[in-house]
Amino acid sequence: MTAIKNITIQASTTYPVISAWEYEHLKLEKVVLKRMKRCTIYVIMQRPLTYFNNVIPDDNGLRFDIIDGTGPPLNCYLPFTTNGFCEPTGTTDIEFGFHKKTPDKAAPFNDVAAIKLRRANGSFIVWFSPQKFIYEVLCGNVTAEIDGNPLQFSDYHVHYIGQAFDQEIWKRLTSHSKFQSVLIRERPMGDPSTHAPMEVSIAMLSILGFDEVLLMGSYEAFLPTGVAAIEHPLITSKDSDRYSETWLKPNAPELTNEVEAMLINQFKPKYNSIKFKIYPNIKSGTRSKGYTAANLVIEKLPIILSTPDHRIEPAL
Repeated sequence: MTAIKNITIQASTTYPVISAWEYEHLKLEKVVLKRMKRCTIYVIMQRPLTYFNNVIPDDNGLRFDIIDGTGPPLNCYLPFTTNGFCEPTGTTDIEFGFHKKTPDKAAPFNDVAAIKLRRANGSFIVWFSPQKFIYEVLCGNVTAEIDGNPLQFSDYHVHYIGQAFDQEIWKRLTSHSKFQSVLIRERPMGDPSTHAPMEVSIAMLSILGFDEVLLMGSYEAFLPTGVAAIEHPLITSKDSDRYSETWLKPNAPELTNEVEAMLINQFKPKYNSIKFKIYPNIKSGTRSKGYTAANLVIEKLPIILSTPDHRIEPAL
């Protein structure tokens, strides 16, 4: 008797989508770097600039719209006490970053790039860009009242997919030639006066682990089209013992290699010169360890990723 083993790789975002402009300001923050540390796959992508408009603070929170100039606004209210941003009798200081040279001095505040909350003593509480706010709400980390469809502001065109397994992801991106090429060559997708670094964004994935599927006997239905089975003999008890063992560790480089090649092969991003046309027959992927086929499940991905060749729907 022979058998095959398939693998389902589990991945997740560990930090919200950030623009290149935001990344340049956040890459030195220790708390941000800590959340990025486990990420080994990154996606460079772009959508029209999203920003806060009509921002009005009150005693209990913030009311604002999220807009990108392509459709109706997302009407939002962010309560402070409910989210633990302040005590019922406490106060919260609000700082605004603007996408314009002359900031508004009084409400309503418009063209707001980011909102930062601090306690009365100056200690930092939390910051939000429009995309970070949408991410935290859709992932259940923040409670807010929303009128509209957040996914209207979450569709991204994929430019490049890469990995940073051998070095921290922020070091990889800092001097990345493809990243710089996208920033220089791509034109704004929304307002023509917008600078590309404000639209070009980064999504980062970490490998959480994997599940194995053991198949004996008739397994043709479980083979993807064009994929040859890697058969394992089950003649002796030693064969059976090895077959039932886990062949990879959760942080094995073959998992990152597999995910990178799979996504590039599916999306065929413009800035990836190697498209892995022979996938899944790649070096140092999961087939090199005896798995026949690999699947990918991404958690906490509250965005749409697409090119003309492929599309991934949101997963919450």
